[in-house]
Amino acid sequence: MSMLPLRHRLLVASVLLGAAPAAAQQPVPRPPGVTDSAIAWGRRLFHGSANCAACHGNDAQGTGDGPALTGALWLHGPGTYEWLVEQIKRGIPGHQTWTRKPMPMRGWTNMPDEDVRAVAAYVWSITHPPREIKSTPQPS
Repeated sequence: MSMLPLRHRLLVASVLLGAAPAAAQQPVPRPPGVTDSAIAWGRRLFHGSANCAACHGNDAQGTGDGPALTGALWLHGPGTYEWLVEQIKRGIPGHQTWTRKPMPMRGWTNMPDEDVRAVAAYVWSITHPPREIKSTPQPS
């Protein structure tokens, strides 16, 4: 076990990941289930009846009630699509959140599985966006 506090280990990891060569920074392929239509439906739910934006913000940058969802680091796990589905299905108890406010199971409306998967697809898409790979000048 490392003697560094978790936040220092996360900082070191983010610095190391940021320094990865351009070839390692290729966009992550979409997992099965993360389709254009699922992302669009999930976005509507996130900003609509599921009410996710109330805590995570309209731009998913976070509020005093819920964390940002647009970063590369997750507080509770790896941030994979299937993991996001499970987090939305199960919710997160208040004692495990930094705000001490729980994330409700299946959003604020007890969404069916199909809607949960759509919201997870939207959240996955905003945390794994296709990014332009900027080439770095090579020394001559």
